[in-house]
Amino acid sequence: MTLRVMTYNIQHGHVHLSDHIDLTKTADVIRECGAEIIGLNEVRGLGKKYADYTAQVEQMAAYLGYHCYFGRSIYVRGTEPYGNAVLSRYPIVEASVIRIPDPVEPEARRKTESRTLCRCVVEVPDGDGVRPVAVYASHFGLSKIEQEHAVSTAETTLRDERLPAVLMGDFNVTPDDPVLAPLNTLLRGTDELLKGEFSFPSDKPRIKIDYIYTTKNVTPVRAEIVNVVASDHCPIWADLEL
Repeated sequence: MTLRVMTYNIQHGHVHLSDHIDLTKTADVIRECGAEIIGLNEVRGLGKKYADYTAQVEQMAAYLGYHCYFGRSIYVRGTEPYGNAVLSRYPIVEASVIRIPDPVEPEARRKTESRTLCRCVVEVPDGDGVRPVAVYASHFGLSKIEQEHAVSTAETTLRDERLPAVLMGDFNVTPDDPVLAPLNTLLRGTDELLKGEFSFPSDKPRIKIDYIYTTKNVTPVRAEIVNVVASDHCPIWADLEL
């Protein structure tokens, strides 16, 4: 069976180069690509101070008729939930947030935004039954030590994963960065299917920092970076053989 997944950093729902929030525009990109399971980064939850920031993934799920899970990484300014999320055409039967360790050095900690892996188990239709698939969405940090911690956490977690699995997100590194080596060894990537396409910034893409990986029992057969200006990132989708 074939499953279409997507990774998308939605920039809090902001339309790129604008202060305007338009989650229907974001959701329409997802719909037009035919994505069935989507990992989202830079997602806001319903907070207490800012009326513009709604429960964003829940709002998009209602618009699309999808299931969803919001995995909070931090509270912005102490009250505003912020993190990763998963949208799914199919039921999400299990969900959790896995913390990525912060740097221990005081100077590094002061500049760190705490990061997480958002894990969901989705029941995908398979003939007369269903097949559970583990979906991980993550947004890696900007500093090298944060990225090393994120890769180490992802590697350890995916090594123990018993289900067919997908890891996707904005990793804030380019494909030639050696920090990705453990993931390139353990998992299957989709970069070979993308032929050097770029994902950021969406108006004039010049680097690739967004990724879709799978465990070795899943085969990516097609992938595309969609050149659309909604967020500041272009989304990436991939067709996977389970």
